Amino acid sequence: MSVMARKPRLRTLTAGSMVAAFCCSAITFAAGAAARRIVVQPAKFTSVPGGWRVFDGDFGLLSRRGADVESYALSWAYKPNPLGWANRMSPNAIAVNVILIRRAPTNLTANLCRETPHLAGFPPIRQLPLTLPEKTTASQEGEPNISEYRVFGRLDGFYNVDLRVDINRVHPTPAMLRLAQSVVSGLRFPRWPRLTSC
Repeated sequence: MSVMARKPRLRTLTAGSMVAAFCCSAITFAAGAAARRIVVQPAKFTSVPGGWRVFDGDFGLLSRRGADVESYALSWAYKPNPLGWANRMSPNAIAVNVILIRRAPTNLTANLCRETPHLAGFPPIRQLPLTLPEKTTASQEGEPNISEYRVFGRLDGFYNVDLRVDINRVHPTPAMLRLAQSVVSGLRFPRWPRLTSC
């Protein structure tokens, strides 16, 4: 099942709530089955303004082919639907979207139970919280009036991080950028297992 096809669970957070900087991954066993299911968690949002909607209750299952899992926070009252949130942004709305990825390019053979491939454009993340670029020339795909701020990197060999902040304004104000950064600064990233086999 693709990440986009899953139906995330809505969770409301109060600003200032905090959790540990890294959350533990879980290993669960299917009832009556010998094979274990290795559950990997998404990035969690711990500090969002009132009125925002948080979708970070999804999960992935790690296998030799890897895993990926998405979470996002939106500044408007979005209700999940099959078409997704991207085409429902109101003027001046902000979306913070994070995908954690342990996948290999098609030409690379790797044990993704243990390894996260070193991909071009995903340098090691040396410091948290992540910091948005001050300026961008990027926009949301197919939406030139929606500015997109991007951060790509690899976190401690656990996974690659694809962070995108979309703001429905050609030239976001400094206040919008500060608000987006405060949400990004509240992200907490989980530890994914690094196993000999899975």
